[in-house]
Amino acid sequence: MLKKTSGNITILVSFVLVLILVSLAFVTDFGVIYAEKAKLIKAMDAAILAGGQALPENISEARSVMETYLIDNGVGLDQVTIWIADDGMSASITGTKDVEHVFAKVIGMTTTEVNGISKIQLGALVSVQGGIRPFGVEAFDFSYGDQVVLKSGAGDGYSGNYGALALGGTGGSVLLDNALYGYTGEIAIGDWVSTEPGNIVSLLKYMKDYINTIPETFDNYSMGSDRIWTLPLIRSLEVEGRDEVEVVGFGQFFVEDIGKVSGKATFTGRFIQYVSPGDIDFDRVSTGALGMKLVE
Repeated sequence: MLKKTSGNITILVSFVLVLILVSLAFVTDFGVIYAEKAKLIKAMDAAILAGGQALPENISEARSVMETYLIDNGVGLDQVTIWIADDGMSASITGTKDVEHVFAKVIGMTTTEVNGISKIQLGALVSVQGGIRPFGVEAFDFSYGDQVVLKSGAGDGYSGNYGALALGGTGGSVLLDNALYGYTGEIAIGDWVSTEPGNIVSLLKYMKDYINTIPETFDNYSMGSDRIWTLPLIRSLEVEGRDEVEVVGFGQFFVEDIGKVSGKATFTGRFIQYVSPGDIDFDRVSTGALGMKLVE
């Protein structure tokens, strides 16, 4: 009777051990599966956000950047499908990867397929956090590529206002810092901001020297170029002295020249369509300044 009981215990213990080993195999292998899926999605997110910077105008460049990012992050192009809308306003990357099992092979499981998808959609910027340059442009109906005067010389301003804005403080040093590096705060459509009266010819040399260190042209500029400025669009700059003006949108401009006209500071640039960080509204009509968002 004792031998029979001992034999049953041995069988039971062996069965339990097998269950424990199988459980450990599943826990270990599915941990690897989860990690590989997360890695795949992370690589696709990085690729689509990087490539999306070239949208909506340069679809071929956007695709090329996405492919480069995927390869650099260990994802083969045979594992993904890249889709970009004809208007360049949305895109997706769908990925599939076979993950090999280590322990579960003992029970006949060799691989598990993991899937993921990353999607972006572009929309009109409604607020911008950081990077805005301190020059307002009155709301316009320009076409992409049009040359625009970003700040006029003296003589055609309204009671001393020539487009400069006091963002985060007043005075020449604040204005220069914002012009060179962008205002660090947030501005949204509907905000009222203060003008910075007076011409800024005394600051011209610093800004001109800075821009001239960037050897790019309107026909050949890179994503993230410091010649690309995000500017607030203002309902009207027709105010007396230092006063508040309303932000009604945002525009993107490629700065071509900073110089003097009759001894007064003047900036010229080209109106462009460009993607920048910030909150977006899919239903608002874009004024050139676009934002990008990962969507479900």
